[in-house]
Amino acid sequence: MEKINKFQTKILNCCKKYLISQKNNKIDISTSPLCFFTVWADTPGYYKLNKIAIKNRNLNKYFVMKNLLSISKNYNLNILFNKKKLPSKKINLIVSYSTKNNFDIRGNFKDDFFDYDSSDTRFFWLLISLDNFIPKKFRENIAIISHKKNFFKYNLIYLLKFLKNLVIDYKLSIKKIKHFCWEESNFSNNISSLSKSLFNQLNINKFVINYEGVPFQNKLIHDIKNKNKNIKTFGYLHCAPWPLQLDLIYKSQPLDELIVSGKQQKIVLKKFLGWNNKKITVIPSLRFEKKKYKEFNGFLFTPYNLDNSENYLKRLEDYLVKMKNNKSINFKIRIHPLNKKSKKHQMFKKNCELILRKYKSKKTVNKINQSLFFGSATGVCIQALEEGTNITHFPNNENLDVFSEKIWPSLKVRKIGEMIYDYKLRRKDQTFLVENKKNKFSKYFLPILQ
Repeated sequence: MEKINKFQTKILNCCKKYLISQKNNKIDISTSPLCFFTVWADTPGYYKLNKIAIKNRNLNKYFVMKNLLSISKNYNLNILFNKKKLPSKKINLIVSYSTKNNFDIRGNFKDDFFDYDSSDTRFFWLLISLDNFIPKKFRENIAIISHKKNFFKYNLIYLLKFLKNLVIDYKLSIKKIKHFCWEESNFSNNISSLSKSLFNQLNINKFVINYEGVPFQNKLIHDIKNKNKNIKTFGYLHCAPWPLQLDLIYKSQPLDELIVSGKQQKIVLKKFLGWNNKKITVIPSLRFEKKKYKEFNGFLFTPYNLDNSENYLKRLEDYLVKMKNNKSINFKIRIHPLNKKSKKHQMFKKNCELILRKYKSKKTVNKINQSLFFGSATGVCIQALEEGTNITHFPNNENLDVFSEKIWPSLKVRKIGEMIYDYKLRRKDQTFLVENKKNKFSKYFLPILQ
């Protein structure tokens, strides 16, 4: 564990130095995809992080081609709102996400992250549709960004035009082109352009965004401040912490206040990620409630990325051979919602089930407090721990994916096998605070906006 602690501290410092160097090169590090260091998803920042951390890892050619092709899908992004019935009074704007399940038959919207709905006319909702669903009717205080339905999924002319404009705008600067030639930048530009058409017609009082440090989110914050620097901006970090939060390193984004749901999260943001302590407010999670073992116990959580599926399967079998007490647990396989249609993940699920069946004991128990996590330890790990579930973690990369006790002292981490770790909580309600109360938005969030 000491090795992991030292490495994560080192990589944090290396990433900060890289960001400073790019800022000195006049790169907007808050909106550059290469400066958004993810450890849990295939992004340009993930490959840049690995190059910084390992020194010799190059960009995957397949990833580059796939990313460029994704740009051509953004040609039909569109924003819908009722221009004739926009509110003239001052209004609080919330930026979040939507799916079909968030709307009722009357067009009212219920947000999963804030646990609040559009019936409160003090707020206007700018929604980015994750499934491109547009209800037949929706409330007048809602705008939705989505892909228009078209016969053609890709538009290569649009892609070529984007690349051409990129070269012109940055005057052949290879350094800048490298930072902004990605789908993430194209998406940010589109979201920014579409949102401005709304921002310019609203009398915005406060600006609230469902925040994860993503480039397009930072760009919108900049847009609001450019419109009126006196508009206060609030970010809400809706999820529980993940091990190495390099994507949340402070990058001079003009966010007036960041709302989080854990005392430890606040300490990490200040001590390791460069945030001003006065800018961070802790409240109980608006999104989640205590589930009392129902939500997390007895599951095998598959990884978001499946680069090393055979290695995962081998380690699972090794674990079951050694850990006889867990043969009585009938683990259910849970795939990440965004990967449920993935053939690769469905095959991995089947292979896991075969191994579990092979080592399954005749005697099974119903009440358990054990789950298995593969890949990067996402915030779900912390949620499970806070609910009383013991976690066994099979990381893809020990240095990047495992929780460090130095960064997260409220956790007890123990290595139990080759690239296998056990997690327990030293103290509850420190890393992620969850309460079973109604109207948490009104009780905890609204007073912050006053």
